[in-house]
Amino acid sequence: MVQRLEVLRGEIDKLLMDEKPKDGRYLNLHLYGTSSFCALLAVRRGLDGELAAAAGMLHDVSKIASDDWENHAVKSAKIAGEMLGALGLWNEDEILLIADAISRHTDKEDVHEPFDELLKDADVMAHSFYNPDYFCGNGFPDIKGIEKRYQGVLAELGCEWRD
Repeated sequence: MVQRLEVLRGEIDKLLMDEKPKDGRYLNLHLYGTSSFCALLAVRRGLDGELAAAAGMLHDVSKIASDDWENHAVKSAKIAGEMLGALGLWNEDEILLIADAISRHTDKEDVHEPFDELLKDADVMAHSFYNPDYFCGNGFPDIKGIEKRYQGVLAELGCEWRD
């Protein structure tokens, strides 16, 4: 049996090695962290863990080859769809689900489909657990909806918010 997620991770690892992005260490940790949080939240919410983990691995894929953050969600969704299609291991519905979630992952204020929300929440958790002080006065005050989302996921997981 082909382990689709491992094949995908191999492709991401190859890209990271070949492209050597400026923030490669952080990006590597962030993609794997988001993927892991996606899998955890998928189990909690009754969603497909493998598809969720794949979305987490790909959600910032456009940043590997470019330091350009502008419209990176849409750019990453396009690259993700192309990568998954080229690998030939995912069907069209799965690719669309993953790409749609990726395209919306930066819209932290609005509520979309459950799979989209899972990716947004996992992204926030990966950022916050990379640096536990992220939302204690040193975070990204210019990104709306993040602190509320972070508090909500902590509560969902039975953790307490700390100031």
